[in-house]
Amino acid sequence: MGPRFYAEIYRVLKLDGRFAFQDMVAGEAAASYFPLPWATDTADSFLVSADELRSVLGESGFIAEVFEDTSDAHWTMTPVYAAPSPLTLAVFVDHLAQKAGDARRSLQEGQIRLVRGVFRAK
Repeated sequence: MGPRFYAEIYRVLKLDGRFAFQDMVAGEAAASYFPLPWATDTADSFLVSADELRSVLGESGFIAEVFEDTSDAHWTMTPVYAAPSPLTLAVFVDHLAQKAGDARRSLQEGQIRLVRGVFRAK
């Protein structure tokens, strides 16, 4: 998602409105496990670094209230297994188990990072 996406979010928020998100960003090394939930191969993956994401949000007019890397806490969590449900990400993402496994490996090896934030429209 590029600058136009965040500028549009900023445009529709009221003054002091907040934009909260969780997203994947590029890690230290290029992701090497594919497919991933958002990309089937390197040609489909356009992740930016956490610093670039924060910069784009700032250029769009947002002020950071919270911006944190939750990668380590996320990949060390024990998966919670719930009763099967037809309403999972698998509705939107084909081959989810394989893609999620590749994402987990990429996260563990620092190829991708998981960040979350709350940014306020100034």
